[in-house]
Amino acid sequence: MVACLFPGQGSQRFTLPESVFEEAWVGAVEGRADQAAGKPLGEAVRGRAEDLSRTELAQPALLLLEWLAWEALMRQRTPVEAVAGHSLGEYAALAAAGVVAWDEAIQLVSWRGRLMQEAADARPGGMVAVLGLDASQVRELAASMGCHLANLNAPQQSVVAGGEADLALLTEEATCRGAKAVRLAVSGAFHSPFMAEAGARMVARIRKVPFAEPRITVISSVSGRAEHEPERLKELLCVQMTSPVLWSAVVEQLAALGVLEAVETGPGQVLTKLGRGQCEQVAFRTFEEVWKAGGR
Repeated sequence: MVACLFPGQGSQRFTLPESVFEEAWVGAVEGRADQAAGKPLGEAVRGRAEDLSRTELAQPALLLLEWLAWEALMRQRTPVEAVAGHSLGEYAALAAAGVVAWDEAIQLVSWRGRLMQEAADARPGGMVAVLGLDASQVRELAASMGCHLANLNAPQQSVVAGGEADLALLTEEATCRGAKAVRLAVSGAFHSPFMAEAGARMVARIRKVPFAEPRITVISSVSGRAEHEPERLKELLCVQMTSPVLWSAVVEQLAALGVLEAVETGPGQVLTKLGRGQCEQVAFRTFEEVWKAGGR
């Protein structure tokens, strides 16, 4: 059983192997994405665009890369039976499973990126990864510093969101406790109450979109479990912007479902490294590894 895992916004590079962009079908996908987003995403993912650190551009650009990676795997006839997405990647997972159309996902993520950027500008903050403490320790530490547990990425890796001053204090305290604290390359305190207003506005858009029955298994990073009902998937997406990402639970669910191989379907190797560090039952591979193995 093969699963595709779609990464979220953060430390990954905004690129795929150059040979992907040489494929004849890529231009048509980029054209559809540009039209859906109302901006030149194709130019952005080819390195010919404005600063990709801005969430409003980074999110739809990353989703386009995930769309291209998924399409490339499908054309290699990779037999995928399950999908999951980390934060933003959840939109790609839903599109790959046929719950929403890719064009619709691009539109939703473009709106999501704008709302989150506005929220970040109105209430500045950021995110820090804490390595070397378990989730309960990080949760206690975050609460004591006025911060919020945003991602549970692995048993010994969590992400905290909060204001700049609070994150600075948290980083100092985490270091004193023998942990490593790393600032993430994002522009706001995502998956926290900092996004409450943006999340409420996003709900209004999501509820207008019809959700279909998934064609393959979808593992939600909001619940950490396999989900099958369209309305349940919609409700989970509605609370996603302010809910923690339960990625460690997603990895556990992959093993429980009998997944033997999981391909990080997008740029980078963040999810591959997380998976390899947590679960030996599943072979985690990057998109580039799979693409090259196919002779590309």
